[in-house]
Amino acid sequence: MSKLFRENPPIDVLNTMLHELGFIGPTDTKLFCVEELKIETLEEWVPLVEPYYLPCKAKRYFDRLDSHRIITILRHILPVHGFGLNSYERLHMGKKRTVYQIHPATPRMMRQGEDIRVMFL
Repeated sequence: MSKLFRENPPIDVLNTMLHELGFIGPTDTKLFCVEELKIETLEEWVPLVEPYYLPCKAKRYFDRLDSHRIITILRHILPVHGFGLNSYERLHMGKKRTVYQIHPATPRMMRQGEDIRVMFL
């Protein structure tokens, strides 16, 4: 159990949050920077996410929400569902910026019902 959450947020909450921020879902692997996040949609998804945090942590992370705190919240919620958020320093739109990318925590996600085969040579 995480030291951040009362209980882990369900995948539906993560999907809603990502859709409102401008992503297709957790499998969307596009590069983005903090300026590209749709922070106008906070009222849509913040009330869904905040109750899952412990009260002391919710007060800290949801007090003054900006783009950088949204990245932090993404870093908290994505690993619960087998994803992570990588950051890179790149020349993006003519300036040196930090860009982010959602990626699976494991090299390849298993599909539901897929068999695992192990071959010994």
